[in-house]
Amino acid sequence: MTAGAIGLAGLVFGVLAVGPFRDQHAGTLGPYAILSFVVLVGLPIVIGLWGSWAPLPVLIALCTLEAVAMLAVLTGWPLLHGYAHDEALGMPWPLGISALPIVCVALVMRGPLVWAYLGVIGLLTVWVMYTSNSGPEALLEAIQTGLYATSFASVFVGLVLVGLQSAERLDLLQAAERLGAARNAARLAREAERARFDGLIHDGVISTLLMVGRAEQVDGDHVRQAADTLAQLERIAAGVRAAGVVPVAQLIVGLRRLAEQNATPFAVELDEGVDSAVLTLPAGAVEAMVAAGGEALRNSLEHAGGRQQPRTVARRIELWVQEDVIAVGIRDDGVGFEPARVRPERMGLARSIRARMDELAGGYAVVDSQPGQGTLVTLGWVRR
Repeated sequence: MTAGAIGLAGLVFGVLAVGPFRDQHAGTLGPYAILSFVVLVGLPIVIGLWGSWAPLPVLIALCTLEAVAMLAVLTGWPLLHGYAHDEALGMPWPLGISALPIVCVALVMRGPLVWAYLGVIGLLTVWVMYTSNSGPEALLEAIQTGLYATSFASVFVGLVLVGLQSAERLDLLQAAERLGAARNAARLAREAERARFDGLIHDGVISTLLMVGRAEQVDGDHVRQAADTLAQLERIAAGVRAAGVVPVAQLIVGLRRLAEQNATPFAVELDEGVDSAVLTLPAGAVEAMVAAGGEALRNSLEHAGGRQQPRTVARRIELWVQEDVIAVGIRDDGVGFEPARVRPERMGLARSIRARMDELAGGYAVVDSQPGQGTLVTLGWVRR
């Protein structure tokens, strides 16, 4: 934005300087005069057109060339144009655009160098005006012109420096925001991984130990569940998640195994035209739905019969498959409960069921239960 402003200023000042340049070089227009005008007016325009996306070394080189060119023109003006000229022609034309190189210096330099260059241009302005004026008050007029030119240029320098400082502060704030966002994302990732690990410990390790501890003998189902749990622990340790897509048939196999391990009926309802061997879903969805379904079934086995007066409970695992929606239902006719009264820190319902399904893209979990009315836990995935 600052470079663009310099380019616009170069264009405006250049147009205003055409008249004085033509009048002051009438009859004496030579290569040096033309080169001086082209460089002093043209470089700011080039900076404006190219400066916003040019490499920094190139921008510094262009601004430095503009600054050096103005020093050369002002220093050589009395030598090339004599020590006086017709006052009707006005002040020497380079003085009318002396603010351009000063602003260019402010664009690429900082601190004392900018103000030192401004002071040098001010002194050269006094020098050029004094040597170009043959009047009785030449020195006074030269000093007045130098002070005016310096004050005028300092306003633009101040604006440029303030703008650049504001841009630097904005860059620092944006960098701090990006750093904060990265740290927050890393923290959330760690928390998610910790929650995933806690859920696996709760669902896999503890449940496997309880199952083995309650069984009279260890059978193939116990060994298979222990192996699955160890495999999941290894994937977490390696930072690997289930990836890719798998057929719905794999979900059916996982749920059927879960039902057989817990002596629970299992029913599958496929929408018309749906082939479980062809229709696919994410592997992560299969893993989440089987794990959450297992936790819901274990909760039913643990709590649905009641504690004070145990009762026989009928349970059922149901799977509904449509083209874009797949849902698993864990149903029982037990004592039921009030989901709203379950404490958030309870791992089973909060972490192993709801949070696990919420973390799945397109996943959801609904717990429908009332005291004395049984429980239905629905685990769903919607294709997006």
